[in-house]
Amino acid sequence: MLDHVGTEEADIDARVRFLTQVLGHRLLRWGTHVVTGRRIAMLADPAGMKLELMEVDAVRGELDHVAYRVPDVDAAHAALLASGCTEIRAPFDLLAARARSSLLAEPTGSRLQLVAYAPDSPDLT
Repeated sequence: MLDHVGTEEADIDARVRFLTQVLGHRLLRWGTHVVTGRRIAMLADPAGMKLELMEVDAVRGELDHVAYRVPDVDAAHAALLASGCTEIRAPFDLLAARARSSLLAEPTGSRLQLVAYAPDSPDLT
């Protein structure tokens, strides 16, 4: 199940303001990117589709990742490794999201995030 897409944002505050004030998105939470230590913002549009904004110094112009919700991150991660994906980040706990996650590269190079949420996660829509 598609969960969210992640984008790079050089001016994350302006982007959050535009999405919430103009397009009607709801800010679910602010967080810290586990690799860069920079800010992230998780938002949901009026229909519930989520968008993760990741603060960067310079936008590369690429979609950063597509995230899929799975029931068991560890099992799905292992299955994708066996299918030819490359591990970028082993399964880990995302405390702010109350979730478990991992990050892999598909054979094509596209980045794929796996995520499983606790029932009380602020990221559930």
